[in-house]
Amino acid sequence: MAPRPLGRLITAALVVVPLLALLDPSLPAHGLPADPPGSVPSAAVTGTGPGLELTAITPAVLRPGQTLTITGTIRNTTPATLRKPTVRVVLRDENLDRAEILQWAKATGPAQGSEVGHTSLAVNLAPGAAAAFAVKVKGLDQHGAMRYGALPISVETGTTSVRTFAGYQWIKQYQPMSVAWAVPLTLDPDPNLFGPAGADREAAWAQALGPTSRLGRVLDATTDAQVTWAVDPTLTPSLLPQGVDAAVGTTQESALRTAVEARIRNGVTRHTPWVLPDTDADVGAASGAISGRSLLTTLVGRAATVAHALGGRADIAWPADAGTTTTTEAATRGLYDSPALAAEVTSIASRATGPGGGSPNAAQRSTSGLALLAYDDGLSALFAKTTTPDQGALSTQQFVAESAALLNDLPGTQGRTLFVVAPRTFDPDPATAHAFLAAAASIPWLTTTGTSAELAAARTAVPSAAAPVTRPADPATASLPPVLTASKLAALEQTLRTVRGVAQVRDDGARFARTWARAAEQLASTRWRTAPVAWNTLDGRILAATRQTTTAVKVAAGTINFLADTGRLQITVTNGLDVPVKDIKVTVEAANPRLRIDRQPPILRIGAQSRATVSVGVTALAAGVVPLRTTLTTPDGTVIGQGADVEVHVTPTGNWVYWSLGGVALVILLLGIVRSFSRRPVSDDHQLPGRAHP
Repeated sequence: MAPRPLGRLITAALVVVPLLALLDPSLPAHGLPADPPGSVPSAAVTGTGPGLELTAITPAVLRPGQTLTITGTIRNTTPATLRKPTVRVVLRDENLDRAEILQWAKATGPAQGSEVGHTSLAVNLAPGAAAAFAVKVKGLDQHGAMRYGALPISVETGTTSVRTFAGYQWIKQYQPMSVAWAVPLTLDPDPNLFGPAGADREAAWAQALGPTSRLGRVLDATTDAQVTWAVDPTLTPSLLPQGVDAAVGTTQESALRTAVEARIRNGVTRHTPWVLPDTDADVGAASGAISGRSLLTTLVGRAATVAHALGGRADIAWPADAGTTTTTEAATRGLYDSPALAAEVTSIASRATGPGGGSPNAAQRSTSGLALLAYDDGLSALFAKTTTPDQGALSTQQFVAESAALLNDLPGTQGRTLFVVAPRTFDPDPATAHAFLAAAASIPWLTTTGTSAELAAARTAVPSAAAPVTRPADPATASLPPVLTASKLAALEQTLRTVRGVAQVRDDGARFARTWARAAEQLASTRWRTAPVAWNTLDGRILAATRQTTTAVKVAAGTINFLADTGRLQITVTNGLDVPVKDIKVTVEAANPRLRIDRQPPILRIGAQSRATVSVGVTALAAGVVPLRTTLTTPDGTVIGQGADVEVHVTPTGNWVYWSLGGVALVILLLGIVRSFSRRPVSDDHQLPGRAHP
């Protein structure tokens, strides 16, 4: 047992350490891992006291003499009335590095520092009631160890606080960095978007493209900003090669798709579009795939047609997974034929550390010479947080603080670049995202530029290796494996061949192919990474649609007695579909050499819910049972329908039969002659006994 003084010392330590943590919760706990890049706390923080929510912090970056204004809402989440609650602003007069910024943003509870502003509500707050507040903070230009940056501040009421930052610049003492932005314009992973016409499809397109849709909000948020749009060609169906995509629903679907396409086409001048592979094909899934790559190559190739119409470019890959490696780069290059791959989007976390140990530039080049645009994971995550005004207020100020920390890695270096992207699942509040972009454009140490300028810089960058451990290149798919595995990619190509083959023999083949071939192509999309169950749902519907044809058209099984040397066999084919089928080729094979197939049946056309009989020319070579194997195919050889074994009992005739028949006839003739002689009349000289002569 430890001596009593030592025991008291241990007890005191157990009490004092937690108390120190309570005095300054912003200090990181020993041994805890750092928060992930872009961590943003909830703007509405509640505890034993009231809930506190910030809605705006303006200006994003203070200049000398300006006043900081913080607005928000207090909500009484306690059971007692709050009497004219006070909101305080506490300043920690220190510039933080990026890791410390993340820790500060996640911390809760009152902070150590000096109070620089406060306000009290003019009314009491009953339980459940809420009221807006505004705090004005003057004199911040007297603070800040550096002449620019971001000061950590805590907005508090009672025991509740929200941590944020006040950007400032008193004097310019740096070389500014350039920043470029890109946002994907892609569809949600909804299987009802693709399939037969009906209420489900109409509702899905209304949800995907309507005024209140996620995509609509993305367009609203970025229309007036200098942001590159990365466009899925599915959103511009009229620009795809003829017959690739068309609405199969009502005019409502056509109207929605036409309106979105027009909106994209009208904005191309400002947004220098990149055109993704058709369907936003998952090019990352091609790495390691042996078969099935031809589909991805086709989808990549279609982007060039759309890019030409939009005045954009189709030679930039944006794979959803992994930073570039030699293997993945080679696989991606193999998919881009015309035009050849010019650049690739990757994650800054997947790249090696920049010069002098600082953060690497966005404009990079791989060891094999491929231009790379490496986006900043943390800044991109903050942009993605613009889903509500309260989240947007915090993420905007954290963006200011983190960009200043990045600048301070190498403040005197010219030509530094940043790249910020939204994930494919980006779902902003338009006003919030628009305000975020406007605030970012106002940051004096950032110069907004286009992706074209950063691509030009990447082409001349010094080649650099990838980091030892790579990170996914799309925040939304950070831990999600591709749904489109190598085996599924190969199976998908076979599904497409079956769909197109089935379409050839149906009277409604053009519509069938337009519906289900396009649905099958959509299974190659990156969007399903976040919805593997939805991928399975659509895949099942496509297989069911083709199976309906392949099971409804079939050969009737049966038994045939064939009593001849040569002749014709009759085989029946039935069509259980509600539409006629045409150009059905029936191929018959004998299972053994007792029967020879001399002539295959003619091409068939069968009416809806009908049957047809075909003739097969055969020659019998030996007696016995011969199973006939039947196969139904389309003109291009795609196997459809259900073949069946027809059992033939072969009894060939031959010359011996005729000699036998002749012999039988001769015997019958002789028997007839004998019988005729045996029945001759009796003469008069042979009278019966007892009869007198005359």
